[in-house]
Parts: sequence; structure tokens; C-alpha cells
Amino acid sequence: MNTSLSKHDKILQFNPNNPAQEDSNLFGLPFNAEESDIVILPVPWEVTVSYQAGTAKGPKAILEASAQVDLLDSDVPDAWKAGIHMLPQSEDLFETSIELRDQAIKHIESLHQIVDGNYDTEESLSRINQACSEMVEYIQQETRYWLLKNKIVGLIGGDHSTPLGFIKSLTEFHDSFGILQIDAHCDLRKAYEGFTYSHASIMYNALKEKQVEKLVL
Repeated sequence: MNTSLSKHDKILQFNPNNPAQEDSNLFGLPFNAEESDIVILPVPWEVTVSYQAGTAKGPKAILEASAQVDLLDSDVPDAWKAGIHMLPQSEDLFETSIELRDQAIKHIESLHQIVDGNYDTEESLSRINQACSEMVEYIQQETRYWLLKNKIVGLIGGDHSTPLGFIKSLTEFHDSFGILQIDAHCDLRKAYEGFTYSHASIMYNALKEKQVEKLVL
């Protein structure tokens, strides 16, 4: 990818009919974050999932698969010219997710009494909740940064808990807004399985924000 070109020149040189280049970004596009109208934050996190893991690998998998997507959009011709960029994934966040996921599994097993009795579930739960709180704060800071630059910001998880920090940052820019959630569950459980920021508690936590006036499930 030629980083010395302006956005205008990149658009002129880019052929949407060609295969994606190795060093390209989301959808095979050549734009960096600063020149893109749309910025996507990847969040590789899955600490509290209660069925099966794997969502932490979602952002990278989506980035790789996006190179196969056709850029033709009959509703918004030449939509790609607006510029879309996925930010670099935080590997520290990913590694923390892997580490704490193992502890979360033991905690969940302890609720079903299928784990060694010497396991300190209270200490582990406290550490997990603290790390999840830090994850929420990280996302709030990152999304705020790009919103202040007047970008359209998107987020790709990771489990359902990941948008909370984004929702919190939106409350700083809007007096009121609603949320449309498409899901098989309402995610309104209070601290499900003891996890304050559980994937099953995302909408319970979101509704604590006074700016969230409507939730459509």
C-alpha cells in the first residue's frame, strides 16, 4: 500500500474489480484511518461467554474474509470511496482475554460444582470483573478519540459485552438515542454468572445510561 498518496489519488488509482492486495485493509481498501470517513475498532474479547468460545478471533477473521467481498453496492454507488479502515487489533487485549477466559471457565464450572474445591472463585471473579471494566474503559477512550475526529465509528467483537464502552462514549455526544438489538436473547440479566460485564448483561448495563431512551429488541 502506497502511504504517500493522498486519498484522492488512492481513489483514482484503486480498481475495485481487482483482487485485494496483501497489505490492504478492510474490504481490500487502501485507506488509512485518518483519511477514512468510517473507522472500525476491533475488540478481540470473549472472557464471559457461557456456551462456546471463539469470538475473540472474530475481528481478524472478518478482516481476512472481507477481502473476498464485492464492493458493488447498488443502493450506495461507489460507497467505498468514503474510506473504511479497521484499526490495528490490541494484542494485549487478546492475550488478556485468553488468560482470563480460562479462569472464567473454572468460575462457571464452580457454579455447577464440577471444579476442584480449592479453586478461589471469589478472587478470580474479582480479577475478571476488574479486567472487564478496564476493557470497557479502553473502548470508551478509543471510540471517543475517533468520534471527536467526526468519524463514523463501528465496532467488531468479540462477545456481546464489547459495545458497552462505545455506548458510553456515545452518551458524551448525544443527549438521547436508541439501540436496535438483533439477538436471540434480551441480554438483560443482572451480572450473569457473577460477571458485572457479562455478555448476557450488555443491555442491562446499557440501560443505566440516561441518554439511552429506547431499546428495541
